[in-house]
Amino acid sequence: MALRTLARICVALFAVSSAFPIIAGGTNQQRPLGWLGVADVGLAAALVGAVALLATRARRAVADRHRVAAFRGTQGLLGLIPLFLATYFVAGPRVNWTVLVIGLAWRGWLLVSTLPFLAAGLAPAGPPSRGAGSPARP
Repeated sequence: MALRTLARICVALFAVSSAFPIIAGGTNQQRPLGWLGVADVGLAAALVGAVALLATRARRAVADRHRVAAFRGTQGLLGLIPLFLATYFVAGPRVNWTVLVIGLAWRGWLLVSTLPFLAAGLAPAGPPSRGAGSPARP
């Protein structure tokens, strides 16, 4: 499987997997639907597996430009925290915060940890890049 295809699969899995805690937290049911939990765990396992494969295969492809792109993406993700705080004050007990925070927190950590590999996998093909330990060319 091509690195770009694997990176796209990871992005899709992140998006779909993140919908589960949002739906479960937003419905705020005392007993969530059983199939929703099974689907969430199955998709989360697929996400972790795909991300591990991407990190393994893209490790040597990551260059400084991908790290910079990942840093900018991380800054954007951190900008969502005030939005969650505002939602907490507005929505209050209508949201199951335990499910929402736990579900989104580990996915957010995994996404931030994976951003350099995603950037390398999704980058347009260009000249080969030098790794961090390569000597500079004159």
